[in-house]
Order: sequence, then C-alpha cells, then structure tokens
Amino acid sequence: MRETLMAGTFDQRGQLVIGDGRIISCFGKKRSGKSIMGTLLFRSYPGDRIVIDVAGDDGPMGPDVVDLKGTVVDLPRRWPESKRKDKERMTLRYVPDPGSPTRLEDVDAVVALALSHGDCALLIHEVNYVAPSGRVPAHMSRLLHQNRHRNVTAILCDPRPITVDALVLAQSDVVYVFEMNVVQDRERIAQTIGWNTKDFAEGVTDLGPHEYLRYDANQPKPASDDDPDYRLVHFPALPEDVAKQTYDWAHGGK
Repeated sequence: MRETLMAGTFDQRGQLVIGDGRIISCFGKKRSGKSIMGTLLFRSYPGDRIVIDVAGDDGPMGPDVVDLKGTVVDLPRRWPESKRKDKERMTLRYVPDPGSPTRLEDVDAVVALALSHGDCALLIHEVNYVAPSGRVPAHMSRLLHQNRHRNVTAILCDPRPITVDALVLAQSDVVYVFEMNVVQDRERIAQTIGWNTKDFAEGVTDLGPHEYLRYDANQPKPASDDDPDYRLVHFPALPEDVAKQTYDWAHGGK
C-alpha cells in the first residue's frame, strides 16, 4: 500500500473521473468518515443528482433540494423537470419510510428514476437497505450491471459490506475503506478485490481517525513483483475544513 496518486479511475493529477458512469463504494463504521467522503464525491458531480437518505439525517438537504414523497405508487416515473430553476442542475432527495410494506420497491423506484433520467449521480446512504445481500431488486440490479450505458455514477455507502449484496463490491470501480472492526467485513472486501486478507486487515487496523484505504479496480496490476502496486493506497484524513464544509453543505449550508 503506497501513499502515491496514479492514473486508473483517476486522471494524471489524481482527480477522480466521476462524470462518465462510475460505481464508487464507501465502507466503514459509524462516524469513520464514509458518509462525508460519499457526500464530498456527490457534491463534486457536475450534473443532476439524486440521493436516497435512508436515515433521514445524512443529506444533502435544504431549500435547494427537491424532496420526493410517497411510496412506489406515488413516486414520479420521470424526472420532475417542472421543479427545475433557471436551467440549473437539480438535486433530488428521497427519505424512505422504513415501515412501508413496499420499502424495497419504494427505493428501487428511485433507482429507476435515476436510470431513466441518465447523466446523473445517485448517492445511497445505507446501501444495504437498497441492495440487501441476496435480494437485489430489478432496477438496482440494472444499475449495478448497466450504469455506464445510462451514464449514471453511483456512490454507495454502508457500515458493513457483509450485509450488502456482493455485486456492490464486485462492480465497484473504486472502494473507499474507513475504520472497520468486524473481521468478516474486512475479509469480504479483501476476498472480493483479490487482496491478501492478512495484509488487508493490517492496513485497516493501521488507519488513524478518518484515514482510509482506496482501492482502484481500474488501476493495472504491477508488471512484476518488484514494481509498486498502486491499486490499494493509504490516505490521510480529509482536511478538517473540507470535512466541515461538506457536512455543512449536506445539512443545508452553502
């Protein structure tokens, strides 16, 4: 694991190429930094955006965000263009009702909305709610297999990869890993990305507060054992001002 930026899913300056249909997953325990990272990436997306905010307190939220209401029966089938202001990009937000008898169909209808619109970013907080292990609904399955065809960038966050369907990790272009204490969760990621489980566990254990590992599935393997391997990289915590600005933006700030 090296502290160096290279190309792959990232350009030569180390900047994420986010606008052409990527799947990005962020895993880590509560308050480890995964939601801030997911929101930071979401904020950087240049076009229309939609968020499924399962807990209802992750955001983004505020006066510039259009809230979607109801269940699969009520949710729009088409992007609500009538709510667009002066041709500006739109951000939609859906907070599902955990008590809804159609809760999986409800959130899948929002995924369908992102796919039908195309050219957008979809942020899902608590992706196990939308893609539970072994029970991925139809539109989420389409997203995981065909997001590039619809030019939808998906940013998928969760505390525990073991509760999320294996396709989420398997289809991710980039995986961000924050502090993670459960052995099975570390093993799930290591096995899926093809990394030595012991080495990966040591890398996670060595993380300081809000530090993270970043795995780039599109970074080529080193040509030989003597060459550095830039697929898995250890990064310091985001600067405090960046984290605060991201949090404030997600909760209604500018």
